Formats: sequence, structure tokens, C-alpha cells
Amino acid sequence: MSSAWMLSNSQALINEPALDRIAQGRPARADHFNDYIRPSEHLDVGIAAPDEFCSVNLVVSIATSGRPDLLHRTLTSLGECKLPPGYSETIVVENGIRAGAEEVVKASRPELKVRYIHSQWANKSAAMNAALKTVDDCLMFFTDDDVRFDPRILCHYSMIAGALGKRYYYGGPINVDYDAPPPRWLRQYLPYSAQGWKLNESEGCIGSTKFLGSNWAAFSENLRAAGGFNIDRGPGSHSGSTGDETEMQERLLSRGLKGVYLPKAYIWHYVPSNRCSPDWAIQRIHCHGIEEGARAVRECSKPRMMPPWRISIRYLKGILRAGMWTLSMRPELRFKAKHRRSYDRGLMKGVRLQYKAAKMPVINISGLVKSLKPLLPA
Repeated sequence: MSSAWMLSNSQALINEPALDRIAQGRPARADHFNDYIRPSEHLDVGIAAPDEFCSVNLVVSIATSGRPDLLHRTLTSLGECKLPPGYSETIVVENGIRAGAEEVVKASRPELKVRYIHSQWANKSAAMNAALKTVDDCLMFFTDDDVRFDPRILCHYSMIAGALGKRYYYGGPINVDYDAPPPRWLRQYLPYSAQGWKLNESEGCIGSTKFLGSNWAAFSENLRAAGGFNIDRGPGSHSGSTGDETEMQERLLSRGLKGVYLPKAYIWHYVPSNRCSPDWAIQRIHCHGIEEGARAVRECSKPRMMPPWRISIRYLKGILRAGMWTLSMRPELRFKAKHRRSYDRGLMKGVRLQYKAAKMPVINISGLVKSLKPLLPA
């Protein structure tokens, strides 16, 4: 008889005896696990509470391109983590030009068993697919080459995935390491990767959550069944969009999986000054707009020559609002106008690219708003 469980934010994470047992290669007992999950009437996880929870076969995957110093920092932090007994290896996929990642791998901690792969195409999704092709059935923990880790993060993933199994994918919160913190007013315009992210307790811990790409995990057989990562999304893609991991998690959700949030499986993402500046925020929101425009077309049940109505309305509203903000004397509102216009241009580009991929024509609705051109700067 199955019980409904949820991962607890309000209680302690995995208690110390459970983590110690996992790190020593011994299974954790259910009474150790009770501090981490509790019965819930509204979330049906559909597992029976077992007497013991064992770790799973775990592989860490890191895609890197042209940043050997940051990769060294990341592998050094990973080397300070407790390794659960099911830990298998870390795969570093250098995509694009060879820039020293192989030498960094050779100098890494031997216990990490870091394996180097080179992919000629500078494309993160292609790099993750290259790693996926080389592993057997396992839990793949995806992270970036510019992070540091909570020392017990791998034990958290190993223990919870071992308990809940393959009907779920997993993810945790993100903190940031700034070279220099951005102005407070600017932070709301930055992506979560540059301002930090975590779930609130009221949002629950199991459901349709989509995690950031630098701190999440899924079983390899589910990733393969979902078709692998889309090479037209993410860094190095022809579209220039973000959302490679987000699209994969959407496909996992469509296959009936649910996301499980691990509230203390923390990483810290390094954010240099040039990746939290006003110019970078405007560039990044353009990429996000491409992602959302393409997603809207994919989700449309009957694609037509016109963009989906909700995209057209959002675009028209954006033009009106940006026009008003441009006229403001407040610098922040004028920046907000540039930010919104960049998003809107990305939105329509994403729509066009998705229709092009489907070999369907699309009407450019920007011609419908030519009368608003005087409101926009040259």
C-alpha cells in the first residue's frame, strides 16, 4: 500500500546519521529518512515507505567551453564533496576549441574518476548528449563549470533518488558568488542564475517544478526516452535561445514524471561583473524571449500563419508599455523599456524560428504597429 510523501522544507534536510551512513556505503534506515520526508495528503508520490534507502549509481556531467580556470575551481570544490557509495564518475565534455580542460581533468582528485570527452561543436546540448551516449543506466547530475558545491550535495541526490526512483527528476537551489554585486534595482532584471533561486515552502516540493540547468539530475534512461537534449536550445545553438534543460524537463513532465526539490542540495554559481551588467541583462532577456516564443508555438494545438494569440497580445502590450517607459525621466524606467523591447524582439524571433523549423510561413505582426514607431527610439 503506497503512502503519499513530500520532501520537507520546514524540517531538517537529511539528518546527520543518514548522510554519514550513505557516505560510508551503508544504507540509511527509514527513521533517519523521516526528517526529510513526511506524509502529505495533497501530493501523491506513490511509494511505500521502505525499511532502508540505498544510494544509486551516480554520474556527474559538466559541459565546459573555454574556461579552464573556472573548471579547475569547480572540480576542486567537487573534490571536497562526500562521495556516496554509488558514485561512478564525473564526465567533463569540452565543446568547441580545446582550451586546457583536458589538462585540468588530469590534475583532478583521483577519487573523482573524471573522464574527459571532446566535442568539436561548441554547443552545450550536444555536449550533454555526448555524455549521455557514454553511460549505462544511472542518475546523471548536471552542473556547470563555474559553480561550487555544498559538501554533501551528492549524498542528498543519491539518497533521495534511491528512495523515490525513476518516476522523478530532481533539483536544488542556487546561491551566487558575485565578483561585485549588481545594483539592487538591476537584480530583478537578471535571470535566476545571476540572482539565485529557491522554492518557497508554500510552493511544495513535488510537482511540475523546472530546475535551473546547473543543479538538477535525472535518470539516463528517462533522458534517452525523451529524445536527448535539443541542440537548437541553449549556449551555442543556432537559435541563440536559452532553455535547453527547461525543454528537457518539460518533456519529462509530459511523459508523466514529476520534479522533486531538494531544499539543501545547494550550489553557488559564480557571476562575474560582465554577466550581471545592464547590457548583459538586455542581451539575456532577448535569448529568453526566443525560448518563450518557440515554446508558445510548440504548445499551440493548431499552429497557423499568425503567431499564437497570447504571444501577439503580449507583443502589442510590450510595444505600448515600452513606448510609455521611454518617455519617462527616470533612468530605471528607460532601461525597463529597452529590456522589454529586447524581450519582445526575442519573442517574435522564437516564433519565426519555430515556424521555420515546422516549414510553415508566419505573418510578421510588427507591420500592424507601424503607427507606434514615433514612440520608439531609432
